[in-house]
Amino acid sequence: MVKILDCTIRDSGYETNWNFDDEFVFDLMRKLNNKNVSYFEIGYRNHIDNEDKGKFYNCTPQLLQKFYQAKENLELGVMVDTTRFSSDDFPNVSKDFLDFIRIAGRSEKISETLEIAEILHNKGYKIYLQLMDISNVDANGYLKLFAWENKDIIEGVYFADSKGTLQPDEISTYYYKLKTLGYHNISFHAHNASNLALKNSLKAIELGVNNIDISHIAGGRNGGNLTADEYFNYSKNSL
Repeated sequence: MVKILDCTIRDSGYETNWNFDDEFVFDLMRKLNNKNVSYFEIGYRNHIDNEDKGKFYNCTPQLLQKFYQAKENLELGVMVDTTRFSSDDFPNVSKDFLDFIRIAGRSEKISETLEIAEILHNKGYKIYLQLMDISNVDANGYLKLFAWENKDIIEGVYFADSKGTLQPDEISTYYYKLKTLGYHNISFHAHNASNLALKNSLKAIELGVNNIDISHIAGGRNGGNLTADEYFNYSKNSL
């Protein structure tokens, strides 16, 4: 059965400059637990470009401790951008307050993304990869993904419709391409610029993805993400 990741704070932070009241975040976590959501991506941990950004743009261990203690059944995670990564920002899992890290890498940064996965794995973290704007990954990028000998260190790989322009048949194409490359735990991250976030996510579920992403705020880049209301209303009515 597909698991749900909520990325409200991280992805909708583009609308709020990553400024959220703590009580809003705690309340959202309570709602997610009541909905049996599995993963909560609470923000970024970015090494650079932090000026004038809200605190959830750089989720330090000190910031996360109180949320980690309140997470109940949620797995708490952050995203790190390949171009903003510093190993020094991640002490090791025993000194941190994270259950997982999602590493976001663009097509031209796949080698660096895989190297970061190895660094963080060696520090004990649970790792997901996210291939940004999957339609831009070229043959060289796929060759690097295929040749990587450490596929077993990651929990899974996401492919992202970053611009929100993919069609359902393309979801199948990229899913099976990643399967062919030797990746077995595949997940999908939708954007809604073409009003296809739900349709594309349902296609991904039909194919057998492990996780899909939702947001409790409709705002965000490229039409925002699949909204929680749309997904849960569909799920309720389709039973």
